[in-house]
Amino acid sequence: MAKCRNRRKQITKSLGHFGNKIFPFVKAVSAPIAFLEQITAKDRQIHSGTLQSASTTDQLKMLTNFVTGRLAGFGLFHGALSNTIPNQTINPSGVLNKWTNAGLIGIAYKVIGNAVNNMSKGMGAGNIVPETSKIGSIGKSVLIGGALGGFFDDPVNPTTNHIQAQIVSNPQIIRNTSNGQDPTESSF
Repeated sequence: MAKCRNRRKQITKSLGHFGNKIFPFVKAVSAPIAFLEQITAKDRQIHSGTLQSASTTDQLKMLTNFVTGRLAGFGLFHGALSNTIPNQTINPSGVLNKWTNAGLIGIAYKVIGNAVNNMSKGMGAGNIVPETSKIGSIGKSVLIGGALGGFFDDPVNPTTNHIQAQIVSNPQIIRNTSNGQDPTESSF
């Protein structure tokens, strides 16, 4: 029985060390991942076919063009990849997105967890909610990265852009639309 308890303590202690080792890495990459995912999501959706068929090097070049295009309006890589350079965008309403929501949840976990832990310490129970400061600091990183990515994100829905491009490229649709007929309307 004592061996079992000691073994459990060793496992718990080693898992704690693993968490302490991985925390700096997670904290360091959480803001850049949130930023890059938010700022390139719509461009990746629009150019998904090109991204899937491209080599890894070309994919990295395209992603770089997406980011530099959204931030500054120019791409670092031209030539065959020049069609992947988006226009510069500033979108204050994009600051509220899934990443900022996740960051706010992490910060709320820290605030509520600290309050619960303070209350439980007053009752003599110790900490009940684990790792409040670490989760709060990761939440703050995700919040900042998501907010910056959302600020430069494209405010236009990519499926709308794609549909508009198809309408412009297909004269039959334009003709039907100009006659007052909706090409998507049913004939029933």
